Amino acid sequence: VRVSASSDDAEEKSSGTVDLTSSDLELIEASSVQIVGVRFNGLAIPQGATVVSAYVQFQVDEADPDPPPPTVLTIHGQAADNAPTFTATAGNVSNRDRTAAAVSWEPPTWQTVGDAGPDQQTPDISSVIQEIVDRGGWNSSNSLVLIISGAGTRVAEAYDGDQTGAPLLHVEYVP
Repeated sequence: VRVSASSDDAEEKSSGTVDLTSSDLELIEASSVQIVGVRFNGLAIPQGATVVSAYVQFQVDEADPDPPPPTVLTIHGQAADNAPTFTATAGNVSNRDRTAAAVSWEPPTWQTVGDAGPDQQTPDISSVIQEIVDRGGWNSSNSLVLIISGAGTRVAEAYDGDQTGAPLLHVEYVP
């Protein structure tokens, strides 16, 4: 499932200001450290399914400088049965309850604009997705949010920059 609306990817600056219409997603540092949220809608995963593997595929919007900054990211989910879309309300990304499960990611250098391959793919985030679909109120066709924090910079496409290159969630599960 790909991010499918302008309000389904968001960057929150350290001041709390939320940008819903950026053409790219700076993971994580832009003019300041920020938090990024991405929302995936209509996931046809039954409540309590066993998540075998999961990852997000990003597409490069800007090549890394030479040398690239070291980048260490942490991916949480929103601890919600059916995550709402983002709004421009201050703190709308950072104030969301997070899953206990989290995955660390140190993406390699992103050298070529348009790349969307293994180097732009998160590690397995099945533990994060599993925690969400195990919630009592989760239903097939609900939405989930991933919240990305950390340090460093990798610049990916956002929905408003390239709809066909917006973040794409892959989930394999057993009902």
